[in-house]
Amino acid sequence: MSEQKPGEPGQVGQFFASQWGVYDRLVRANLLFHKELFEALREDLLKVTPNFSLLDLGCGDAGCLAKALAGMRVSRCVAVDLAGGPVLLAARDNLRFRGIPAEVKQGNALEFVEVAPKRKFDAVTMAYCLHHFPTADKARFFKGVANWVKPGGALWLLDEVIPGGASREDWLRLELQLIHRLGAETLTSEEWAGVDQHITTSDFPETVEAYGEMAREAGFQSVETRLTVADGLAAMLRFTR
Repeated sequence: MSEQKPGEPGQVGQFFASQWGVYDRLVRANLLFHKELFEALREDLLKVTPNFSLLDLGCGDAGCLAKALAGMRVSRCVAVDLAGGPVLLAARDNLRFRGIPAEVKQGNALEFVEVAPKRKFDAVTMAYCLHHFPTADKARFFKGVANWVKPGGALWLLDEVIPGGASREDWLRLELQLIHRLGAETLTSEEWAGVDQHITTSDFPETVEAYGEMAREAGFQSVETRLTVADGLAAMLRFTR
């Protein structure tokens, strides 16, 4: 597990609030493999009982999530993100455009799940957010979010992961090489410098095995790797209650 300390939540939130346009271009260019990961998420969610309830943590503008949910019957949807402001307004609009009755909230995902829920959810999703947490907070997150998932429901994590046997430094080197190779013309040199700094100081993924250990200790019954992408540097994991 990573031992270095990621940036503070406020710093991470400030980055995404101020640089959302840059991040959006990375997503649109599929440099972080959102397309493949959210297609896999859609395949899984299509198998969930119709009119399921959904909690999305770290939603951003929810553009990818809304597309993944297109045509599905969702009885209740709550979306939470630290950035707030225009980003959350876009999330609300993107979800409602797809017919999803979305309630959007600004907040820290960890603090949100550590409050006892009034109603649990059939599905909880989290994309490209957990890697910003220190290792101890990741473990706290699993313990908290387990209380928000109905028995038989699941948490889907779409995020960066460290391949088995590799270090965080290995992951960092490979990740930066990959996104620069795939998207060299996507951003200006100044924008790339900002992205590189953010990844270097704020991205602290764990191995799949480490996430599985945290989840089992929190009470999840099974852990499955549904998809790996980016030469094993990112994955979609499903944790079932």
